[in-house]
Amino acid sequence: MIRYFYCFLISLFCFFNFSCTPVLPELKTAEQLMETAPDSALHILQRMNGQTIRGTYNHALYALLLSQALDKNDKKIKTDSLITLATDFFDESDPIHAGYAWFYHARTANNRDSVNELAKNLLKAQEYAEQTNDYKLRGLVYCDKAFMYKNQQMYDSSNCYYKYAYKSFDKIFDERNLILCLFKIGDNFLYLSKLDSALHYLKIAERQLTKKNDILILSSLYRNIGTIYYQLNDFKQALHYYMLVPDTKIHIYDSNKYYLIAKTLIQINRIDSARKYLEKVTELQNMAPDYYRLWQAIYKKQGNTQKYIFYANKVNLAIDSLYKKKLEISFAGLEKKYKYQGLQIAYQNLTIKNNQRGIFLLLLLLALSVFSGVILFLRLRVKKNEVEYQKDIAIKKQKLLEKEKENTAKEKENNALLERQLKLQDILLSNIKMHQTNSIKRPTVFRDGSKETIEKQYEAFYNELKTYVDMEFDNFTIRLKERCPVLTETDIFISCLLIAEFETGMIATVLNVQTDSLNKYRYRLRTKLKMSNSDNLLDYLRHF
Repeated sequence: MIRYFYCFLISLFCFFNFSCTPVLPELKTAEQLMETAPDSALHILQRMNGQTIRGTYNHALYALLLSQALDKNDKKIKTDSLITLATDFFDESDPIHAGYAWFYHARTANNRDSVNELAKNLLKAQEYAEQTNDYKLRGLVYCDKAFMYKNQQMYDSSNCYYKYAYKSFDKIFDERNLILCLFKIGDNFLYLSKLDSALHYLKIAERQLTKKNDILILSSLYRNIGTIYYQLNDFKQALHYYMLVPDTKIHIYDSNKYYLIAKTLIQINRIDSARKYLEKVTELQNMAPDYYRLWQAIYKKQGNTQKYIFYANKVNLAIDSLYKKKLEISFAGLEKKYKYQGLQIAYQNLTIKNNQRGIFLLLLLLALSVFSGVILFLRLRVKKNEVEYQKDIAIKKQKLLEKEKENTAKEKENNALLERQLKLQDILLSNIKMHQTNSIKRPTVFRDGSKETIEKQYEAFYNELKTYVDMEFDNFTIRLKERCPVLTETDIFISCLLIAEFETGMIATVLNVQTDSLNKYRYRLRTKLKMSNSDNLLDYLRHF
């Protein structure tokens, strides 16, 4: 309401001001430098005194250019009191400036996390942009709409607008934005798990990007391509692209690169190299739990139980720390957002003053008469906002508590499942030890009885052994079958007996064969696994 009150005062002032004031040369220069040197444009605009600018057109253009320059210099504006001067002035008579005004009005709404206002302002910007041949403006509007849809997890709609943006930038040969559009489309397909489509667009972006020296885009591009190959289990290609990621001198980016390389090296069993890259990581932030999980995986492969438990505790502490941090940020963000309403941080100098004292006194008297009529309404509005804010905080606190209860219940359920699994594992281990004892003390246990009885005993023992081995050795039989599909059930059975520490005599007893026949089985198994004569079969099975 205060914003509309100020706009009303400004409009009255503009009514008495000169209507045909020429465009200031400083504004022309700033507009010309906006694309090539936005920092210089901002410097020119900041040197100007908003109080001495004459003419409504100059005021509106100044507000638009200053908003544009601040945005291009990564200075986020959350209040819309400045850009409103431009959106209130420019209309269909000047669709280019009107389109840019509504576009940067949408940017301020996005900075305030006001999704509804963002969507409304982008629609207005799109309406004006499509009335012009300014393809740069069209592309920017389409990109922001695509980004909005991506934040709402509407990836198909997001890709649709990124393609519209690509066509617009293609008409003006804007190579950098073309590459960004291709990258964003590929990134959306990656979220949709459409890896082939994602790889297609990222490869196109890669071919175009090699002509440029944009390290940050190149870094993100190679990370995404490497991630796709990693998900496709092509770890060699994934490692190749992760190695191509350039050093950015930004600690979190470079640390993420080393983490991804180490993660891939672990998959191809290059443990020592993985350790070296993990030791290069200097900044963790949100990837702390995954970073400690890699150390867990390394020490698991090395059989170092003490270190494995140590990093398991590290993972839990990192998860708890991130959760607390999210809570702090969420409450701090709400408070900051609430307190920020109504503030006009750096733009009070834009309050337009009339150089003629008579007109100023007239405006002051008019303001006093209007102020007496709206003051009560403003007080009621502020109190209503305070009540709604308190309600919103209470609702969010309740949701957080419910979420915490839900997480606690899930943790108890997971612990119960783990306990049942451990009991089952102990039972299976006991059964297997019993079979080991029987193979020594009662070697005829797998030969006595009817054929049907022996087959049932054999099958039951095989199933128990297979279940135990899979639980103890990370799905051993499944991985063995995937590694070597030509293996028979007998080959897999023998492999399970070996890894379960059955001796040669025990295995011969279980299989009801002679030792020489068992040696032939072992020889055929080694051949199928393509092992050399110097390799130990049991060591190979334990570490393959």
